[in-house]
Amino acid sequence: MLKHWLLCGLALLVAGPACADAGLLERIVGGFSRDSLWKNVQERCLVPATPTHADCVIVDRTQGFVLYKDMIGASHYLVIPDQAVAGVDDPRVWNDGQRNAWAFGWQAREIVGKAVGHPLPDTLLGLAINARASRSQDQLHIHLDCISARAREFLANSDIGTQWRDLKFDGRPVRAMLVPAEQPALTVNPFALVREDVREDVREDVGATMADRGVFVTYVKPANGAAGFVVIDAPADKTNGGNGHASDFLDRGCKLGRARPAEP
Repeated sequence: MLKHWLLCGLALLVAGPACADAGLLERIVGGFSRDSLWKNVQERCLVPATPTHADCVIVDRTQGFVLYKDMIGASHYLVIPDQAVAGVDDPRVWNDGQRNAWAFGWQAREIVGKAVGHPLPDTLLGLAINARASRSQDQLHIHLDCISARAREFLANSDIGTQWRDLKFDGRPVRAMLVPAEQPALTVNPFALVREDVREDVREDVGATMADRGVFVTYVKPANGAAGFVVIDAPADKTNGGNGHASDFLDRGCKLGRARPAEP
């Protein structure tokens, strides 16, 4: 219990405006062990016949996912499988053609606006998963929150087309592509798109390289240009400065969403 309260107090300090280390936040969320998240999800959402804990926002055993309230950030949520899956290094993540955690999270995106206090446009929302090297918890979790101001600037100023392109985000190498979609319905699996790109790029054992990828997804609808989903592949590449921390595209404080006036 003492550790819990110490953790909460530290999280409040770190999550303030002065915090610039998203990796530190990630470690704090994990608590004091790398399986804390999975234990909490099991005990609160999956073991009880009828989950009643407030953190269990959605428990869908048919689709096989839980939408879980993260402890840091009022608008920050996690999409978690209802079975033990370590993360992007688990082959099932890339080979499972039946379940789409990204589509599940995107369908639940209105929860972010509810947390902020007013509806938010799809273009301010995003999903992200971090590479193995940049995560603290060994249970797959996709972050759902507002995009950051830096991400919005990157999206507005980058030439992103329907083919993968090499770009830089905050000086780090990423690859990006646009999946055209006039309506914000996510019908593709970003894991599959990244997997195919990596397969063509490395032409070797794809599984050996997938653990070192972060992935980010958001929706864009420019005044002049094609609407659709932007998929970012953020590799953990120390040689070239990549950290695989795709959640850097998100903002736990949801500043863009909170600054947007509520519609009457």
